[in-house]
Amino acid sequence: MQRVLITGSNRGLGLEWVRQCAKRRWRVFATCRDPDSAVDLQDLADQDSSVSLHRLDVTEASQINDLAESLRDEAIDLLVNNAGVYFER
Repeated sequence: MQRVLITGSNRGLGLEWVRQCAKRRWRVFATCRDPDSAVDLQDLADQDSSVSLHRLDVTEASQINDLAESLRDEAIDLLVNNAGVYFER
């Protein structure tokens, strides 16, 4: 089974990439800043055990390190770096 890590997967293109990859039977590691409020993404994960949710704000080094540690035994075949960053805010 191929594995994909998708950042910014709670809506829009990221959410659709999660749908499409899961449909093709990939193991999907879906990340977003606040998984608790990502209702559509939670629904996908509830319906498909190949999708797992992970908290990740790509501007927070500690969260990047936590994710790397939690996935350290997983081979990632594809990274879809979809998360946007808005530093002015």
